[in-house]
Amino acid sequence: MTMNIENLITNLQRCKELPNFFSDKMDVVAAKVMAEMTKEARKFLYHELDDIKHTEDQVKAVIDIFPESLSMAANDRYGRLPVQNAAYHPDRVSFIPLLAKEGLRLNVGGEESRGGLFYGRENTLQALVMKEDDNSEVTAKYEKVLEDLHEMGLLKKGDIKKFELLYYALNSSSHQRFEMLADWDPDSLITTSLPNGKPLLRHSKRTCETVLTSGMKHFPERLGFLFRKYKGETICETYFEKFGEIKAMSIICRCIPPAENHLLIHRAVEIVPHLEDKLIKYYPDEAFKKDATGRTLPQVKFHAQLRNGTQTFDNNASYFVNARDDEVEAKDPRSGLFPFMLAASNNRSDLDAVYYLLKRCPQVL
Repeated sequence: MTMNIENLITNLQRCKELPNFFSDKMDVVAAKVMAEMTKEARKFLYHELDDIKHTEDQVKAVIDIFPESLSMAANDRYGRLPVQNAAYHPDRVSFIPLLAKEGLRLNVGGEESRGGLFYGRENTLQALVMKEDDNSEVTAKYEKVLEDLHEMGLLKKGDIKKFELLYYALNSSSHQRFEMLADWDPDSLITTSLPNGKPLLRHSKRTCETVLTSGMKHFPERLGFLFRKYKGETICETYFEKFGEIKAMSIICRCIPPAENHLLIHRAVEIVPHLEDKLIKYYPDEAFKKDATGRTLPQVKFHAQLRNGTQTFDNNASYFVNARDDEVEAKDPRSGLFPFMLAASNNRSDLDAVYYLLKRCPQVL
């Protein structure tokens, strides 16, 4: 076969010596051969690529000789290009960066298609992100392709939010894939939501630990959005309702280790005070810590209850009488108000509380 090709090449090089009649005939034959071989090249790129049998140099040679093969879509209900089809086949997926690079060079699918990745209705990035496979080697291939596309600028930061790639990653078996995307665009942990509008943290028990871990990595000051509210209910409350205390706290403690002093209880008494007793069992040492503003847990709790209007002098005078001096004297950093001001604010005008607090601590005036 090799000798036949070499002989053909030698003879073709002599075609310019032939009369025009032969040259014209040869041009017609050559056009037919190229058309048929382009179809064969497209078949090779679409169906026969194998990262064990073939090298990138071989694939590049096929594209160089038959460039139109890269832009020939399948004649089926999907209408995918070779670069898109490769995303669904572990033995071909490794060639996607090369196919996309060559597609860019050849303007496959147009300028907005990014080398064919977004041709037609197909979103190849979503397909790569959500591909399920129990084989760790296959999973690693998909992760490597995403990394390569990111380095090539074909997977952009804005794509993660625009195409909800974090949501699609939650449906895959690769936690690493989710973490990679979150590293490239941490803000998408906030902006991406489930199809029903709920935050990512409400996805499922299997995935909530992945999301909370990434949230803690990028937003530790917000405790990974554990106390983020959706329709009046925090993620923390949802965990307790869906999983029960033991399972909910096992997830929370793995993602927010009690020994690392994250002051989870200080945040809890402000936002979910009814869970304080349950949470503090797992974070007992935090009861003796101070927050970033220097407040103790009792001060934080005192300010939060005043701010929320849950305590009045009329229905719970002992709450004010039993308050410590450092609670009565300290300014609430969240509102910028002293306790007597909090008692008077938000149309409550709890004058008895205001009078008592000022009597306890007149120097704040």
